[in-house]
Amino acid sequence: MTTERKSLMARIGIRRNTNPRDIAAWLIAPFILVVLIPANEKISSNAVFFAAHSVSPITWVVVLTVFIVGAWLLFIALFALIRRGVKPLAFDVIASVMMFASTWFLAGNLVSRLLNSSALVLGPVIGLVIAALLTQLSRRIMMGTVLVVFAALAAVFPVAMSLTVGSDASAAELKFAATESRPNIVWVISDELQYPLAFDEQGEVRGELPNLAKLQETATTYTHAYATANYTDYAVPSQLSGISDVAGAGVDRMAKVRSGIGIVPSLAAKYSVVMQSPIYHFECDTTACASAGSDQDSNIAIRYLNFARDAVAVAGRSALAPPFSTAFPSLDGKWRDFWSGGDEFGDNAEGNSVQRVIAGIGRAQAANSSNPIFAFWHSIRTHAPWSVDREGAEIYPARLPVVEGAHMVGSDADGLYSSPELQSMERRLYANSAVDFDRQLGQLLEALKADGLFDNTIIIVTADHGAGITVASDRRMGDSEQQRWTEVAHVPLLVKEPGQAAAKIVDGPRSTGQIARSVVDAALASTAPELTMSPALGQDLPAGPVFTTVAYGGVLNPWVYSAGPEPSPWLAEDLTPPDPLHPFAIGVDLGLLGEPVPAGWTELTGANIDALPGESKQQLLVVDRPTNSCPASSTVGLISAGGQVIGSVLWEQGRQVSGPRTRGWAIVPRAADYLAWCAN
Repeated sequence: MTTERKSLMARIGIRRNTNPRDIAAWLIAPFILVVLIPANEKISSNAVFFAAHSVSPITWVVVLTVFIVGAWLLFIALFALIRRGVKPLAFDVIASVMMFASTWFLAGNLVSRLLNSSALVLGPVIGLVIAALLTQLSRRIMMGTVLVVFAALAAVFPVAMSLTVGSDASAAELKFAATESRPNIVWVISDELQYPLAFDEQGEVRGELPNLAKLQETATTYTHAYATANYTDYAVPSQLSGISDVAGAGVDRMAKVRSGIGIVPSLAAKYSVVMQSPIYHFECDTTACASAGSDQDSNIAIRYLNFARDAVAVAGRSALAPPFSTAFPSLDGKWRDFWSGGDEFGDNAEGNSVQRVIAGIGRAQAANSSNPIFAFWHSIRTHAPWSVDREGAEIYPARLPVVEGAHMVGSDADGLYSSPELQSMERRLYANSAVDFDRQLGQLLEALKADGLFDNTIIIVTADHGAGITVASDRRMGDSEQQRWTEVAHVPLLVKEPGQAAAKIVDGPRSTGQIARSVVDAALASTAPELTMSPALGQDLPAGPVFTTVAYGGVLNPWVYSAGPEPSPWLAEDLTPPDPLHPFAIGVDLGLLGEPVPAGWTELTGANIDALPGESKQQLLVVDRPTNSCPASSTVGLISAGGQVIGSVLWEQGRQVSGPRTRGWAIVPRAADYLAWCAN
C-alpha cells in the first residue's frame, strides 16, 4: 500500500461496517427520506389521485412496502456479491462511492428545495458535505437497518392517517330529516361550456341546442351565473363542496377540497349515487363502499402501471429541485395521466358518455327502487380539443397537441390563434361539441321521462368554467378581463325543480359554488355547524360571486363580478355554418364550392398535405407549404379534390410564420386525394 493510501486510510479509518444488509439500508434510507416521504405526503392526502386510478390507499401501502423491501433485498444481494468477489479495500471503495454519489444527489436536491432560489448554488455544496458525513458514518456504524425501518414507517404513516382522518371537512356527514320523500337529483356539468355559446344575449338557449332549450321551458335560468375558477380541478371540487370564493378559501383548504368529492359520500346515506366523469366513479349506496376512478374498467396490470407512472411524476416534481424536477411533467390541473398530452384528463377522454349515466341510473333503480337517485354527469364533450362534427363523429383524434407545435386545431404550441379565420374554425368545432353534448343531454332527459323519474327530479345543468378562443393568453385566462368574464367565468346554469311547469328567470349574479347548498336543501339535509357553505341559489351572495383565476404555481387571483357588459363573441355563421356540406369553408366565396378551381389560383406543388384519421365525413388536413409560395398577405387558400373546390385552407399568420415553411389548416369533405391552391 502506497504512503498516500496509508495516510488516507489513517484519516478516514478502516471500514467497520461490512454487513451487506446494513450497508444496503444506509443506501436506501436517504432515498426514502428525501423522495418517498414528500411524494407520499402529496399522494396520501389526495383521495382523488387514488380514485382516478382505482387504487385503494391500503393497496398503495402494500405496494410501497413491497417496493422498499424489494429494493433493500436487491442491494443486499448486490453488496453480498461484491464482497465475495473483491478484496476488502475494493469493497470499501465501491460501497463508499455508491453511498457518496447517491447521497450527494439526494442531499443536494433537498437543500436546494429548502433554500431560496437565489441561493440554489449552495445546494450541491452543502449536499456534498452532508454526503461525505453520511458516507463516513455508514462505513463506521451499523445503524442503517434501524434508519431504514424508521424511514419506511414515516413513509407509510401519511397514508395510514388518511384512512382515518379523511381528506377534508367538506365531506362531513349530512343530517337528514326523518322522511322518505326526497326528490331525485341529476347534476350535469358540461366541461368548458361557456355561457355565450349556449345562450343568446336575451338569455334564451340558442336554437342549435334544442334539448337544452326544451328544458329551459320548465326550468329556472340563472342568466348571470359564474364559475368559481378557471381550472377544472378547482372549479368542480368547489362546486361539490359549496365554495364560491376559491381564493378566499386559501391554498391549504383548496388542496384538501381538490382531493375529495364534497357532499357526494354523505348523500350516499340516503341516495343511490351514480357518477359518470373522467375523474370520479361512484356506484355505492353507503359511504363505506364508496369507489371512484376513471381506470376502474381497465385490467389490473394497466391500472397499476398507470398509477406507478403517475406516482413517479409526483415524486420527481415534489422531491427534486430544478433542473432535475423539470424532467418530470407538471402536476398542475390534473388528477392522472401526468405523462400524457392533454389537460386535466390526458389523451382521448371519453366524450360520448351519456349511455353510462343512463345505464347507471337503471342499475341503481333495479338494486333499490325505493331509494331516490343522485346522478352526477361530468361530460367532457365540450372540453378542448373540440374534435367532432354535428353528429358527434370524430373528425380527428382528440389528442393534445394535435400535431407537433400546435396545441389545438389552428393554434400554435400555446393554443393561440393568429388570424380571425383560424379562430372561426375553432369556434365552429366548439359549437359542434356543444351540439353533440345537447344531443346526449336529450337522451338523458328522455330516459328520465321513460323511467317515470323526470317530474320528481331536480335537474341541474351547468359548466365548470368556459373557454375563450384567444390570441395572446391561455383559453382559460382570456385576452382581456372582459373576455375572462364573458367567455371563461360566465357559464350556463339551469335548474328544473320537481313538478316545475313554467320557465323562470333569475338575472341576479350567482356562483356555481351555491349549487351544493341547493342540493343539500333539496335532499332535506343539514350540515354540521363547522362546515361553511355558500348560500343556496335562492339567495344573493353578500359581495357577489368571485371568479378565481389560477395561475401557474397555484397562485389564486380573485375577480369580483362587476356587472359590466359581456358582448357575445359568436357570429351566426360560426354557430350554424351557411353550407352544411362544407361547414368549414371559411373566408372564401361559397359559390366556388363544387366548381372547378377558377383562374387566378396556383396549385401548390411543394405542399405536403397530411390527412388526420377520423370517423366523420369531414377530414382534417394539415398543409405544410414553402412560405414564399403564396403572397405574404394571403390568409386563405383553396382545397380541391377530383377537380372541384371542396373547401378552404387557412394559413397561419404573423408570429407563427418565422421560417421557410408555413402551416395551414383545412376541414373539408373526405375525399381520395387533395390539392392545395394559393391566390396569385
